[in-house]
Amino acid sequence: MSQTERKIAFISATTLLLSSLEYLIPKPLPFLRLGLANLPLLIILDGMAYGPFLMVLLLKAIGQGMVSGTLFSYLFLISLAGTLSSGIAMKGAKHLFGARVSLVGCSLLGAFVSNLCQLQVASWVAYGPSIWIAAPLMLALGMATSFALGLLAEIYLQRGTTGKALTQGTLSLAIPPTAERTPHKHLLFASLLAIVAILLARGLITLAVITALMYLLQWVAGRKIRIIPPVMLIFSLLMLSLFEPNGKVLLSVGSLAFTEGSLTIALTKALRLLSLLAASQSLSASNPKIEGKAGTLLALTLAYFSLLTRSFRATKGSVIERVDQALQATAEGNGTDKTPPTVHKKPINITLFLFIVASVLAVALISRVVY
Repeated sequence: MSQTERKIAFISATTLLLSSLEYLIPKPLPFLRLGLANLPLLIILDGMAYGPFLMVLLLKAIGQGMVSGTLFSYLFLISLAGTLSSGIAMKGAKHLFGARVSLVGCSLLGAFVSNLCQLQVASWVAYGPSIWIAAPLMLALGMATSFALGLLAEIYLQRGTTGKALTQGTLSLAIPPTAERTPHKHLLFASLLAIVAILLARGLITLAVITALMYLLQWVAGRKIRIIPPVMLIFSLLMLSLFEPNGKVLLSVGSLAFTEGSLTIALTKALRLLSLLAASQSLSASNPKIEGKAGTLLALTLAYFSLLTRSFRATKGSVIERVDQALQATAEGNGTDKTPPTVHKKPINITLFLFIVASVLAVALISRVVY
């Protein structure tokens, strides 16, 4: 594998490391991002051609979806829109203006474009037009965090060693061992059937039952269940329902009101989205395989990410020092051996998995008859 391909995977893995840290921070909207994963993109704006840079953007989005388990959900579409739009905007600005635009300026532009694109896609696939109420909050937060990230990128290029080597193309990257993941095609097919059932289901009670079943399916698939993201999703949809009154008024807050129709719509939408997220987690557990060079690059990215995570945990000092040490250790191949890592996971109970999916299908079909 060429040094360029190794560099693509290495930078993509760095974005995954920062993205996984940011994923743990509670947010008012599930797709809201502080933009930490844009730091590596800012650093290599001058040191990578358009083709490889675009590949980094795609691997960043796909890798984030695989690590978080949202690859087959609406969140992936929103993330992909934000990643591509911000990356292309930053690269274009740097190409057009060169040294006349700083990394702070590129970061601000990228955040602005990303937030607008994410809001638009979110309005199409999940929230509806009411999501634009959150635009001032997202844009203000995006401007503040992107300014700080731009400054941090400038500081890292001055003080860090790995960033300079990446930009100048002098960093030699070792190839870490990659673990072969066995795809489970029957689980993949069953998860896809569950997604179809979720989309066809009718009624609030039906979706509540299906959501409970899908979280059980996620647990059976061995994927970790997080409480805060779904709570924040339900909360955000309920708050947005204040601005779309529909039907009988249940509770008024000044000039705003919770109405029966809007709350039903908000809860129905929230349960369907939560079910789809759980289905995405379950589908990810089936280890869907990507063929060709794209699959090889993705596997290498995940291998670098695993090594980066272990190296970062083992380092000490300031954040910049720890990141630099982890990057250097991973680039040199330290902390690993010549054999692929073995992942010890509890085997999936296939019979129970398929039974739950069959139950979801049955509930969805019954709802089509009843409602």
